[in-house]
Amino acid sequence: MSVGAGSEQSDQHDGSAGRAMLKDVGDKEYNAVCRFYFREARLFSQSNYREWIDAMVDREIHYWLPVFEDRYKNDRKAPPAFPPSIYDDDFEDLDSRICQLETNLARRLDPAPRIRHLITNIEAFETDVAGDIHALSNFLVCRNRREREQSILVGGREDLLRMTNEGLRLVRRRINIPQRVVLDSDLYFMM
Repeated sequence: MSVGAGSEQSDQHDGSAGRAMLKDVGDKEYNAVCRFYFREARLFSQSNYREWIDAMVDREIHYWLPVFEDRYKNDRKAPPAFPPSIYDDDFEDLDSRICQLETNLARRLDPAPRIRHLITNIEAFETDVAGDIHALSNFLVCRNRREREQSILVGGREDLLRMTNEGLRLVRRRINIPQRVVLDSDLYFMM
């Protein structure tokens, strides 16, 4: 099962389509997925994106944050063939964004915000490809900067993880944010 653009779940905001036909992974694989996400949340909270991309991200990555369109239930208009997105990144795009963050030239990052990532509701399912895991999770990112700047962002993620000789690697990520308009001043962090 593929995750991201063109998947059977690409028109769902919460990644719930087709969940009934998915088979849970075993306890060993589920624990590996949880450890992967907990490590990722720690690296994100430390703004250690270089270690994240080097140790946890596959070179085939598709990192996608689409913008969804609010539609009435009776609206029969076809969804856009290429939905707009905030992120639609491959490995090189992610690496470039991390390089920009490492320059310390982003004005919004000086002084650095205090950030915390929480991960919850982790589910992991088998796929048709041995070693690939379809994983769902929810996140909460709380960011504080200066005295009065605080933002909280809540969303879900639909991932394709791949078991390699070095451990699990992130191959696809679709980020689902329930807000029609992201009210945060910037998105200088990973989700």
